[in-house]
Amino acid sequence: MWQRILVAGAVMGQLLVGATALAQDEALGPPDALQYPVQASETAARAVTAPFLRKAIEDAADLGLCEALMREAGHSFPGGFRPQDCTPAFAAKVRAGDGIVHWRSENARPLKCGTACFGRPFASATRHVDKPNLRETMLYGRLQFKIDPPGPVDRDLTYGYEVHVQCKAENGARTGNIEVKVEVGDPVLGDPHPLESALDFLLLPVQISRRIESTIRGYLRTIPTAVIGGEACRSIGVSLAQDPKFDAMPFDLAQATAGGVRPGLDAVGGVLTDRARVEFLSITRHPLPLGVAAAHAQPGAVEAGYFNVFLNGANVAFPPPVGAPEGLRLPPEGGSVALNYCRTVALGGADRLQLLFVNALGGAVWSQFARGAAFGASAPRRITTGRTIVVPGTPKPRVVPLREFELLYRIVYLPAPAVSAASTGTRDGERPRPPRGTRGLPAELADASLESASSATPCREI
Repeated sequence: MWQRILVAGAVMGQLLVGATALAQDEALGPPDALQYPVQASETAARAVTAPFLRKAIEDAADLGLCEALMREAGHSFPGGFRPQDCTPAFAAKVRAGDGIVHWRSENARPLKCGTACFGRPFASATRHVDKPNLRETMLYGRLQFKIDPPGPVDRDLTYGYEVHVQCKAENGARTGNIEVKVEVGDPVLGDPHPLESALDFLLLPVQISRRIESTIRGYLRTIPTAVIGGEACRSIGVSLAQDPKFDAMPFDLAQATAGGVRPGLDAVGGVLTDRARVEFLSITRHPLPLGVAAAHAQPGAVEAGYFNVFLNGANVAFPPPVGAPEGLRLPPEGGSVALNYCRTVALGGADRLQLLFVNALGGAVWSQFARGAAFGASAPRRITTGRTIVVPGTPKPRVVPLREFELLYRIVYLPAPAVSAASTGTRDGERPRPPRGTRGLPAELADASLESASSATPCREI
């Protein structure tokens, strides 16, 4: 059963990452994973390895068992249990499988269980609706213990867990830092028995989770052959070995670049690049569907007036108008407010422009446009947030989708400045090069981009 779950999870993760389509217009649900940080190759120089993770998880679970046995024996830890609090005598009991709670068998330990309790890593992505998503590598596992109080009755105790490894990038950055996160689920007990009420002190999931993560963080700082905590990265991937015990999550180190992004966002790493200016023109609040009470629109709620847009992962918050500290004043039923905001983003190397529009009430919607379509540069576009509510119904409550806030926006494609013949050494009679950023585009798209850029109206950069 557990192996089927591990395999199904791996297949689903591959589908989430592999089925990404570059072009989407007004889509609900989790946005596609951002282009950066990228997918690492199997041969990337650094890696978070399965032996490292298996040992860290096993050591952390041993500490959890030690704590449980010591508390059952009457020890208390007012300042919280620390690794040094596990005495040699109780550590020996854990190794020997003695005590009221212990590993189900010696082969249940992560270092010995093969794939039975520690799944194989696979490529996946986060599934946020209201913020950008990053690719990640993850795996599923389980911890199996036996509760064996005095008498003939014993109980199985199982915890499922997930390991997530990300190159964690903030606010649209192309590089980030390696983060290893372990999430432990609720316990699953065997057949119930009256003794259950006496075992409440055992292995709460949050204690196990904290213990594992604390141990991993400690290992990241102290094992030079594994991974240094917070190491800068630009990718994350999967490497499956012939022996599953030696699987790995490889990553590439972040490369130092000369220079940075200058004011005006016209360069990446000191190199001139093409840009896109996204102009935000208005927000309209749609009326509620028929039969839905006005309270569901939350009239007067402070959150209703606050909006965020993420452009290729970079957060752009709409400032409230002067004199309206609670945010944009939108009526609960219909009405619009004009905007004159814009944000310019550098596109160097990007294959898409992703726009995620979020309202603080919980609604969100996203679109993304490919480089071959000039990143969506065209006439104004509309995009409307979506969220769901539950309303009374007969014979049971029903779920109603709300499409509330409509954003009117326009994308203007701004190719990199053309390089003059004098600066490039172009000789008389030689055909000039197209402006940087329009190369590879159909001629009509490049021409349209230049024309839209020159005719754009002024707006307030936010």
